[in-house]
Amino acid sequence: MDFVENTEDIFLYALDETGMRLESKNHYSWGPKGQPTTIQQNGSRRGLNIIGATEISKAFNTVTKAYSSEQSLSAQEIVGFLQELVLSNPDKTLMIIWDNARIHTAKIVQDFALLHEERLHLICQPPYSPQLNPQENMWKWLKDTCSQSNAYKNEEELNVRVTEFFAYVNAHKAEAKNRVWARSFYKYLYLVFKLFIYMIKPNILIYKSSKQNT
Repeated sequence: MDFVENTEDIFLYALDETGMRLESKNHYSWGPKGQPTTIQQNGSRRGLNIIGATEISKAFNTVTKAYSSEQSLSAQEIVGFLQELVLSNPDKTLMIIWDNARIHTAKIVQDFALLHEERLHLICQPPYSPQLNPQENMWKWLKDTCSQSNAYKNEEELNVRVTEFFAYVNAHKAEAKNRVWARSFYKYLYLVFKLFIYMIKPNILIYKSSKQNT
């Protein structure tokens, strides 16, 4: 981590996808005693599918691309997003942390990575481990801010709100850092790993000793 943080020509991105719907996500509310609560609702399942990546070592900028929910995200969209990421960082080596979803491991994605192997390195998380991706914290921040109390008329209105949110994020990088900084985010896991090594070390020493005595 020290090497990545102290090397200006390396960026470490956490990349993930999420969906947002026009409906609000109110799970609780309050109102005057004796009066029913009114919650905005439009009965629509439409919204946006979003690809996003946040630099988590030093720059803490977020890049996103939104699509209508009527368009499923495929490996082709992932390649297009990676291409934009590479082009927007012409002097950087990019390391991408993401899960092993099919749209990430598809052949066209691997072919694209191979084409840019000197500047693009893909790091897959273990299966079923969203807690290892800091971008999940960005999605939570997005939805807590934009979906808790408002329903939207259409996808255009939602897209404007999402764009405004990420403009705020990129102008307030200290707030983003508090949510995604790799050194802080993975600190607990690093301590667990060190404890694990400490716990198994006696067994390793016993094994080595028995090997030497045979």
